[in-house]
Amino acid sequence: MTERLAREEQEIKESIQITYYFTVIFMAIGIALVFFILYKKIEEINLFVILLSTSAGGIPIGFVGVFIDYKVSEFRSKNRG
Repeated sequence: MTERLAREEQEIKESIQITYYFTVIFMAIGIALVFFILYKKIEEINLFVILLSTSAGGIPIGFVGVFIDYKVSEFRSKNRG
C-alpha cells in the first residue's frame, strides 16, 4: 500500500510543469524594492547598487515565487489527474 502511494506521489511530481511566472514577478518586485531603497540612501547608480539589489532583493524574494509556482503547478496536476 505504501509503495503504491509512493509511486503515485512520484508520478505526480514528475508530471508537474513549473512555469516560473510568479518567480519572475517576485524577483522583479524584490529587485525594484531594494534598488529603490538603496537609491534613496546612496543617491547614485553604480554597479554595486545593481548587484546588491539583485542579490539582496531578487534572489530571496524569488524563492517565494518558486514556492508559489510549485504549489500552483501541483494543484493543476492534481485537478487534471
